[in-house]
Amino acid sequence: MDALNPTDPVPSTGRRAARDAAILLAFVLLTVAMTWPWAARIRDACSDPGDPYLIAWTFWWDFHGTLTQPLHLFDAPIFYPHRDTFAYSENAWGIALPLFPLFALGVTPLVACGIATLLGFALSGFGTFRLARTLTGSTGAGWVAGIAFGFAMYRFHQLPHAYYVSAGWMALVFEAAVLFARRPTRGRAVWLGAAFFLNAVSVIHWFVLSLIPLGATLLIVARRHGTLKGRDLWRRGALALGVAGLALLPFFLPYLRLAREAGLVRHAKSAAVYSARPAHWLTADWRSPVWRGLGRDNVADELCLFPGALVPILAAVAVVRRRDDAFPTGAVLAVTGFLGSLGMNFAFHRLLFEYVPLFRSIRVPARWAMVANLGLAVLAGLGAVVLASALGRRFRRGVPAVFALLAAALLLELRQAPLPLYAGEAEPDALTRALSGLSMRGGLVELPSGGPRGNYLYVLRAADHGKPLVNAVSGFGTLEGGRIEELTRRRPVPDELLDLFETIPVSYVTVREAWLLPDERDALRSFLARGVASGRLRFRGRFDQRLRSDLYAVVKTEPDAPAGLPLPWPAPAEPAEPAVLLRGPEDFSLTGGINGSEPGPAVRGELVVAGWARIPGEDLDVTILIDGEERTPLSMRRVPRDDVARALPRMGDCRGAGFEARYAPRPDDAGTHELLVLFRAKDGRYRPYPIQRFTWSP
Repeated sequence: MDALNPTDPVPSTGRRAARDAAILLAFVLLTVAMTWPWAARIRDACSDPGDPYLIAWTFWWDFHGTLTQPLHLFDAPIFYPHRDTFAYSENAWGIALPLFPLFALGVTPLVACGIATLLGFALSGFGTFRLARTLTGSTGAGWVAGIAFGFAMYRFHQLPHAYYVSAGWMALVFEAAVLFARRPTRGRAVWLGAAFFLNAVSVIHWFVLSLIPLGATLLIVARRHGTLKGRDLWRRGALALGVAGLALLPFFLPYLRLAREAGLVRHAKSAAVYSARPAHWLTADWRSPVWRGLGRDNVADELCLFPGALVPILAAVAVVRRRDDAFPTGAVLAVTGFLGSLGMNFAFHRLLFEYVPLFRSIRVPARWAMVANLGLAVLAGLGAVVLASALGRRFRRGVPAVFALLAAALLLELRQAPLPLYAGEAEPDALTRALSGLSMRGGLVELPSGGPRGNYLYVLRAADHGKPLVNAVSGFGTLEGGRIEELTRRRPVPDELLDLFETIPVSYVTVREAWLLPDERDALRSFLARGVASGRLRFRGRFDQRLRSDLYAVVKTEPDAPAGLPLPWPAPAEPAEPAVLLRGPEDFSLTGGINGSEPGPAVRGELVVAGWARIPGEDLDVTILIDGEERTPLSMRRVPRDDVARALPRMGDCRGAGFEARYAPRPDDAGTHELLVLFRAKDGRYRPYPIQRFTWSP
């Protein structure tokens, strides 16, 4: 095809399908390189021990619920005893669908989530390749646009959210709309309806945020090609989208019920927190080796919107080809995405939020940036065509070279490999395996509840035991879950918590003592001892002596539970003052980190725990717990962290921001351990860093 005179791609043939399959494979290989070492550590790698655990469970429930209760898919076994709880967040059914064979073969949810994350990059690149190729008629433009969007900096910001990483169907639905607007045949109408459906069931955010630019693109392209007034466009388009809309009803009605009956919608105040300002488009994430340090240093990843330099430059060059279909399509996406990202700071999204109910589902308006990035990528592809065409007039072989050089430059600018990865909990522990064999009349509560030490991992483990979990985590929560967290933070923990267990009703309670701080452990032991002494709880056993994972039955719900065992710890006559006493609130704004969080941590000899902990103007106190206990270190010292000062200037003097502790192994330390690091500020606020599991070989 002539890059200067773009036409529709030829109809699909076996040869064309094979070529597209090869292009998709190429994007998969590029993804492996750009996200290295994720593919090499796919067994347990994840970006962090938070949202990836929830999303891994989501994909598993898509598979399990579709096979076991397809008519009640949204009555998922979390937040028991509530209904429609799968609609508390994205359902991501379209993303999970290709993973179904993997689950059937026994692949763990965390591995499936990692595969979905990597495929999200590849499919986003491939979808944009097709969109740009269709718009410009140039394969080279497709490669430039596909790389620009597939590996956009903002996509790396979304690494914890596998479903937001994946925007391939958003690009493909725009391609389907362009094809249909140019020539509204029956086949293209079917493709438009299918792409519209799959975009919606994959990521609700991308469905909602693409509606306005999608409609505008279809109308603009149809007008340019003289099909706007034809009956086929309106009749076949309405039929295709109408059928897709009917097919979407089972996926959308649960969200509508929750919005109307439970009031589960986003409020303007929360949306304003993640509404961007123009300066955020000049703010790069600290992980970018090329642009680290650009712009503000005190914003969340969701507000680091800088797209790099090369993509906007190429997009600006595209203005030369304003008459090309690619220009209005890319411009509509880029402009609506930019204005939408300003959220409550600008009238565009603010009016949609106030008057269009669909947009009240958007907690983070800054995610409009993904729409803008798609538009910029399309324009960048068109700009590459302009440059290649100009050079091609002088040098016969200059066109392929221009595309190749631009693609390589984009890969270099956008790369963030090697990625820092976390060693996720891929396999169930002994307690989880025990839960899978129990029958329950009520739900399951796991303690400690809330924060990075509990609920996310409890949801992931729910995919292994399949029991109805009360204190889960998702985009919304429940009164029962919040009440459990509130009561367990009281000192002493009141018997009102037992009343709540019996009311819900709860069948079993688990306690992972190694995850508790000393203050929490003493208070919870006292509560559990009273429950056992009163006959309202029965201790069923300890399933790991080192990590101390305990199981209790709630007698009112499970009266036939076997007779209780003796408690595994002595009850002191007078509780001792704990070494670590929490006097303030838990605050996740306390900043810091631990070095060496990559998968497969194995320690031989001395254990070295190093990292940094500081907020502006104050080095945070650091407490290190191994299996829930403070040990006396061989040495503990504060060290300078010049790298933190460079990346986060607002931290100020970082000469004591770092810490390094060394521990000698004990003779019985061989095996698995859990490390918990606690950051504390002078005003009492504290933050437990996510638990890290490691294997120690003395």
